[in-house]
Amino acid sequence: MDGAHDLGGMQGFGPVRTPDGELEFHELWELRAQVVGLLSGMARRPAIEALDPGEYLTSSYYVRWLRAAEQEAVRSGRIESADLDRWRQVFAEDPDARPPVASDPAMVDFIRHLGPHVHGDVEAAKFALGERVRVRRMRPEGHHRCPRYLRGVVGEVERVCGADSVPGVRDEAEPVYTVRFTSDDLFGPREEEPPYVLLIDLWERYLEQP
Repeated sequence: MDGAHDLGGMQGFGPVRTPDGELEFHELWELRAQVVGLLSGMARRPAIEALDPGEYLTSSYYVRWLRAAEQEAVRSGRIESADLDRWRQVFAEDPDARPPVASDPAMVDFIRHLGPHVHGDVEAAKFALGERVRVRRMRPEGHHRCPRYLRGVVGEVERVCGADSVPGVRDEAEPVYTVRFTSDDLFGPREEEPPYVLLIDLWERYLEQP
């Protein structure tokens, strides 16, 4: 879906500038929040995108992961809203209080054996290396991975990555391409900075021949 989460590259928001932008996280809880959300399945991107727009825009990156995990945990019945309220009160009164701890041996073993993501084999890719492609103009209703600022823009296939699961579509995979775009084509010429290149991974269904 198109919503508050998809504002990157849109006009009017200005550049993203942070004094410590090279840091991946600032406090240990941030990394824990993301790992818990990823490995529990409670804070995948669809859940983060479903946050209230006002809450999304006023929350930091890792707070979004935490809020989405909390909401999904309540929705799935793993915890009650009252449990969250109780622990918020506990930490408000004692910031050094120790949270409850649980260990799942199967999950621990899974984490230890995690490896890099590997794309599947592609039997018949629609587009070839070096081919020019246009990002389709569309407005998907469900979860997807096609930023709005790319739609309608022509780029060049830099790499055929392989097959991968289609975001928001159950049990379906298709080729993924790294597509090369120029900043001038995406945002127009800018006097304050020289042109640059963007490499974006896109699923086949997002692309068409120009």
